[in-house]
Amino acid sequence: MTEDFRFWADEHQKRVENFMMRFLKEESSNSLIHEVCSHGSLNGGKRFRALLCYAIGEISKTDKLILDYIASSVEFIHAYSLIHDDLPAMDNDDLRRGKPTCHVKYDEAQAILAGDGLQSLAFKILSTPKFLIDDQKKIEIIHTLSDAIGVNGMVKGQSLDIKATLKVLGIRELEKIQELKTGLLFNVIGSASYLVAKKPKEEIKVKITKLCLLLGKIYQITDDILDYESNDKVLGKTSGKDKKDNKLTYVSLVGIDEAKKINSDYFIEIKKLIKLIPGNTIFLTELIEKIYQRSH
Repeated sequence: MTEDFRFWADEHQKRVENFMMRFLKEESSNSLIHEVCSHGSLNGGKRFRALLCYAIGEISKTDKLILDYIASSVEFIHAYSLIHDDLPAMDNDDLRRGKPTCHVKYDEAQAILAGDGLQSLAFKILSTPKFLIDDQKKIEIIHTLSDAIGVNGMVKGQSLDIKATLKVLGIRELEKIQELKTGLLFNVIGSASYLVAKKPKEEIKVKITKLCLLLGKIYQITDDILDYESNDKVLGKTSGKDKKDNKLTYVSLVGIDEAKKINSDYFIEIKKLIKLIPGNTIFLTELIEKIYQRSH
């Protein structure tokens, strides 16, 4: 990882967090629910999804003021999903990024409401008149995102994941669950971030969205591997839960060595694909490597 990338990543992490903070302050500040929402969304995340948005923007030199809206809305969606994912009825986690999860620090009801609030805030950001893009593109982004996280996307993936616990399924079922839970949101980031370029080309958009879908696979498989190999301190959350809860993962299904091989094959496929995308892909390339090599 180069020094240029470290500087770029740090700059854009701060950028999206400042933007998120600004929108949160416009909501019901000085209230308990505002505090819970802030705890769940501004708690030191890696901001990989926002960085992916900005990295794709670098390809066509897209105005960062436009990308801010997409990056922050996706981060709020991600935060909402984690708050709900940590709930006792779901994964029942006490730690997130080394801090107490929302339902532990506050209570279960407040955590549910905070997740609901952050999801609606994401769509408020995308629909605001301040988001200065063509109305048709705005509708397309909102529609695609709502579909990716709804009953045909993330929600369905989570439902299937819960149903799959304690059951022996095949690799295709696992791939589908993880695509719905993680991959589709990455896919939306790719399509939305390139759609707002000045002169988007359909053939480039297809390559970028395919790349992002593959990156979602890498992200999830790496999560499976880290849960098996790492510890609470490094992960910032409870390790070994997948095995303890009899979760269907790549590690539980094919073993640690094969899981790493599958992950490596996806990474090689992405590297081949990125060479076919014109423009500045330097930061995108380094971000993908960082996601693939991450330790938490």
